[in-house]
Amino acid sequence: MKIKRIFLEHKSGKQPAALDLISRFAPKEILEVAEVREANTFLEQFADPIAEGKQSLFLTGFKGRFFEPCPCTTGYVNCGYRILSPVTGCPLDCSYCILQGYLNALPISVYLNIEDMFAEIEKWEKAHPKARIRLGTGELADSLALEPELGYAKKLLEFFQERKNFVFELKTKADRIEPILELKPSENIVISWSVNPDEAVRNEEKGSAGIEARLQAAKILTEKGWHAGFHFDPILPEYGLESYLCLVDRIFKQIKADKVSWISLGTLRFPPSLKPVIKDRHPQSRILCGEMFPGQDGKLRYLRPIRARFYLDLIHRIRDHSPKTWTYLCMEPTRLWKSCFA
Repeated sequence: MKIKRIFLEHKSGKQPAALDLISRFAPKEILEVAEVREANTFLEQFADPIAEGKQSLFLTGFKGRFFEPCPCTTGYVNCGYRILSPVTGCPLDCSYCILQGYLNALPISVYLNIEDMFAEIEKWEKAHPKARIRLGTGELADSLALEPELGYAKKLLEFFQERKNFVFELKTKADRIEPILELKPSENIVISWSVNPDEAVRNEEKGSAGIEARLQAAKILTEKGWHAGFHFDPILPEYGLESYLCLVDRIFKQIKADKVSWISLGTLRFPPSLKPVIKDRHPQSRILCGEMFPGQDGKLRYLRPIRARFYLDLIHRIRDHSPKTWTYLCMEPTRLWKSCFA
């Protein structure tokens, strides 16, 4: 995805990091703004402001916390994952993406003060010397879609390679693994891919790498010693259970089981407010064809028997290939966990 414009916050414009990113991305236009709302106003003049925002960067500093627990609704099983957000927003244009209605900024926000993020992690580490946690990027941005121009993936990997009490994950739908190939693999780092069947990728995940390209990237890295993870999330029942089972087979045909650190399973869910956005921006999408109902978190979900059927069959197929691969559900209640892993 080509970045065609960069918004510079006034106070960030002369920072070496900002100038370096401008040189790397070489946008067609550079606009200086006082704050992100000014950038939003500029983008709102276009027919599809969200699409324009995905081709725009907003370079700024971040004053809040970079390091947060992954949000989980009360009553749903919490996996204890934590997220890092040196970037918020994504150049990919997936039909189901909750960021279309979640973020206040239309352009992709790139935070220039990532040294403050590293200092925040070091401070937390000193306060919790015996803690071992799993964390990663990929919740509010794709971890590799802006690489290698962005340059953050390599910095993150080098930082966490030295911190063995963290299990760090880069999660992506891209195949831009060049920065990773420059480094030696580390046991506490996992490169993960969100996956869907071919037809779903073509229809619902615009701008992403094809599924074969993702699997080839995973194959290259695992053959060099890296560990991989796979996220069947969101599962889209409209594309058929059999296509997902075949995808499990494809993964284990190309990736050695002992190099697969985990596989997560989660069916599509989104707030009702996102439905008109999907209908307007993604008329080719199939994901609004199924029956969905509000769950206890207020998000629209498929009925529990549909979710359970997909989870059970996928878990059985994964175990046929690799009984020891850690498999878990994302954002599901205890009752469903127990029925799937009994």
